[in-house]
Amino acid sequence: MKRIFILTILLLCLSTITFAQSNLYEYNNPLSSTFLITIDGGVTYYSGDFSDAKFGFLGRTGFEYFFSSKSSSVFGLKLLGSYGQLGGKSDVSLPLGDPPPNLSKEFNTKFFDGKFGLVYALDLGGFIPYLWGGGNSVFWFQPKDISGNKVYAKQRDFVISYFGELGFKIILAEGLSLNFAGSYNASGTDELDGHVSKKKDVYLGGTVGISIIFGGMKDSDNDSVPDDYDLCPNTPTDVLVDEFGCPIKPVKDDDGDGISNEFDKCPNTQAGVRVDNDGCPLDSDDDGVPDYKDQCPNTVVGIMVNESGCPLDSDNDGVPDNSDECQNTPSGVQVNEKGCPIDTDKDGVPDYLDKCPNTEMNIKVDIEGCQIPEEPKEIILQGMTTFELGKSTLTEHAKKELNDIAQIMLKNPETKWRIEGHTDSQGSAKFNQKLSDDRAKSVMTFLIGLGVAKNRLSAAGMGESFPIADNATEIGRQENRRVVITRIN
Repeated sequence: MKRIFILTILLLCLSTITFAQSNLYEYNNPLSSTFLITIDGGVTYYSGDFSDAKFGFLGRTGFEYFFSSKSSSVFGLKLLGSYGQLGGKSDVSLPLGDPPPNLSKEFNTKFFDGKFGLVYALDLGGFIPYLWGGGNSVFWFQPKDISGNKVYAKQRDFVISYFGELGFKIILAEGLSLNFAGSYNASGTDELDGHVSKKKDVYLGGTVGISIIFGGMKDSDNDSVPDDYDLCPNTPTDVLVDEFGCPIKPVKDDDGDGISNEFDKCPNTQAGVRVDNDGCPLDSDDDGVPDYKDQCPNTVVGIMVNESGCPLDSDNDGVPDNSDECQNTPSGVQVNEKGCPIDTDKDGVPDYLDKCPNTEMNIKVDIEGCQIPEEPKEIILQGMTTFELGKSTLTEHAKKELNDIAQIMLKNPETKWRIEGHTDSQGSAKFNQKLSDDRAKSVMTFLIGLGVAKNRLSAAGMGESFPIADNATEIGRQENRRVVITRIN
């Protein structure tokens, strides 16, 4: 098995060197000038004094550094530490320990080791086989017999030996790879299995894991010259370049934008305008307006813009349509940050329409922003101007006044009203009661005739029972002769 492993390593080395030599001028290696942190796990397979080996656990972590390379092959250094388990069986009992305290047909060993060496990798387009070899040291181990008892062993601090590993990395994303590997490990000691003989113990390892990749150099135009050294950073694909990243032979470039006519999709670009790899003016925010014309070069993706590359503002109020909650504001009207006309007094009527711009808060206003007068809750009609003397007949003046009152009632169809007739104390109480009742009904009948629903009105005569002034004087009696119309809801 050892010979087969070594032969496989030699064949891989020869094939990768041959491939690398045929691609000396390709710069596609994602490992150039990178640091890697690697974590993997897998199994071990022991080979030693016990003829029947068992698989054991293997866990590893390490650091890698790859040197700068302008070819698909790259060299690096790798340091790695492992924790593992080994196990085996034998047909006959073997003495364990030195001197042997017992005999056992089985052993189990836990160990720590460390490896350091040179690694060679070859990039095959994201699939990267590698070969790693160098010094190996098992610096702690503890064998146990079939019963789980510890077996005496020297547990050497350092025994330097050698190892070889063959594997490959698969680039999953920028900065991340998936790794598979198989290794041959010569321990340099005969005590890993607890049985001392002239045959050195070795073990094989198979692992799978990941590497986190840091650093590296980018080549945006894929011309094999890193961006840090590329004097012509927008070279078209497949154009041969020199060590500075510039085309080796002259190409025809009518518009002088650095892109040859053969590859230029925008052959008439204005002089001095920055272009992309297709020779078209750069449009950094992808809004359809090239940078050299774009007055708003950082527009959010998906926002509609005008010919200057700025967000559309259909009503020209200074607030772009995507943020404008009032998109049809008249020209010249001041707006707030939401694009809506300013309403200083917060009455719901914008300033440009508000004829009463300083209305107090919570006041009801009309469409012009002016306060709506509150409807009266009580109306008093004086008797001397409402009725003919001693009668319930309405005067012309009263009819005009009642016409205005009817309009108030019709504008508020949900309201109901009580009509009360009152007299002074002149004459008998019986006469005054009847006169007040007739006058209240006369007012109600007139209002009904003007369109006010009957079920919204009620009438009652109160006679001389509820004076509001002194009946001993003429002025007082005039105030007591009245009709009171009261809103009752």
